[in-house]
Amino acid sequence: MSPADWRAELAEGAQLVFALEAVTAPSVTRDARAHGALAYALDRPDLSDFAMPALARHGVLQIAIATDGAAPALARHVRDELTRLLAAAGPALDALPRSWRRARRAARRGAHGAALYALAQRLPPVGKIEIDTE
Repeated sequence: MSPADWRAELAEGAQLVFALEAVTAPSVTRDARAHGALAYALDRPDLSDFAMPALARHGVLQIAIATDGAAPALARHVRDELTRLLAAAGPALDALPRSWRRARRAARRGAHGAALYALAQRLPPVGKIEIDTE
């Protein structure tokens, strides 16, 4: 839907309304609330009733990054960097879920938690976070 297509009555009966275009975010969120719906405006925590995490995904692994709506651009940047690092892990990371499935099948009942945690430790975060203060 283009921004020109938005009409207040589109929010009737909705429980959640997402505004993804900056130009319509104020009117979409206002109209959503007028119809009793919760509103979310992309990158506009001041207009949103809730925050959405940025998700870094690789295969079955999903890492959520959230700033409680205070800094969506920071969450997006951290997501992009984590996504890049996960992709760089390549086939080794892709093989971990297969190892987990094998460990689940092989582990005795009740003992699989420790075995799975040991496998998860094969993915240690290494390095540090540096902040450019300029």
